[in-house]
Amino acid sequence: MKSVDISNKEANKGIIRTSRHKPMFDTASINRAVERAIKDAKFLNDALESIKLMKFPAYKNDIIRYLKNITNDEDTISLFQSLDGYIQYNDLYHIRKSIEQNIPEKKLENQISNQKRQDPDVRIRETRSNKSIKEKEAVNLSEERKDYPEVTPTAMSVFTCSMCGKHFQNQDDLVHHRRFESG
Repeated sequence: MKSVDISNKEANKGIIRTSRHKPMFDTASINRAVERAIKDAKFLNDALESIKLMKFPAYKNDIIRYLKNITNDEDTISLFQSLDGYIQYNDLYHIRKSIEQNIPEKKLENQISNQKRQDPDVRIRETRSNKSIKEKEAVNLSEERKDYPEVTPTAMSVFTCSMCGKHFQNQDDLVHHRRFESG
């Protein structure tokens, strides 16, 4: 038995073998289906209509399996092959938005403009620690939160030595330091 193994190893030395495999997905048909959905809104609507009765939430594989049972249209199946396999799709709207992210016109609608980047219209909060949470984060001064105290019991405090200005994380270290500093 050993001699057979050795002879097989010797016979296979230096030989490189290749094997052809069929890809799981045909990228040309996926790209063709996405391009068709971009150009033809009716195709996209019909494709989404075909999975309307499907149970959600669903992953890409569930959608493909469902489609293969109800249709033989390769373009429709290929369109849904373009979805991300790791996302759980909650409804048709979620799937539509995922497909539409490849449509250039829709992309422009959802992109942030350069003007918006330069001059955002959001409130910018100060981050200095000497202000209260209410002053930093409240929409207006009359807003009051009652569901939690302003400073939580687990919040980290900074204790500062009045002699040298050194910071400590707890009061015991500060007391020990003061004793050391005073001699």
